[in-house]
Amino acid sequence: MHQNSLILMRYFRDKYLLDIPGLTVLDVGSMRHKRQRTYRRLFPDPFKYTGMDIVAGQNVDIVGFDNIKKQYDVVISGQVMEHVKRPWEWLSSLTKYFSKYICIIAPNTSKEHKYPIDTYRYFPDGMRDLFEYANINIVEILKSNTDTIGIGAK
Repeated sequence: MHQNSLILMRYFRDKYLLDIPGLTVLDVGSMRHKRQRTYRRLFPDPFKYTGMDIVAGQNVDIVGFDNIKKQYDVVISGQVMEHVKRPWEWLSSLTKYFSKYICIIAPNTSKEHKYPIDTYRYFPDGMRDLFEYANINIVEILKSNTDTIGIGAK
């Protein structure tokens, strides 16, 4: 995970989650690539962090959406949505996995980086539109230098 994404996820955690002890957190797209950092260290005890990805690897506790067997308090996902076909459907599918908050971080600028595909860049208007399509209550959407963060609630 690049530094700006870690900063944005820390912002979300500190502003919305620190006053609620013991939250369960599902990180969608959690696999560690090469030597990149992950969000896991941002959610130490008393958080209950679970990493999920569509393939097995480092920092992955659950492989595949079919193996998510419960609802979490919080769903996070960073630097994933640009690799998803039909992101409006993907984001809508995530709503069944959280009961309190969702936080999505996606690039608004960067070079193409296929893993395995690279589809879109996201600005606040696009993030807002995707949240509205998925019927996620918008809490906050903002643009930083390289990423856009969308925070929603049930």
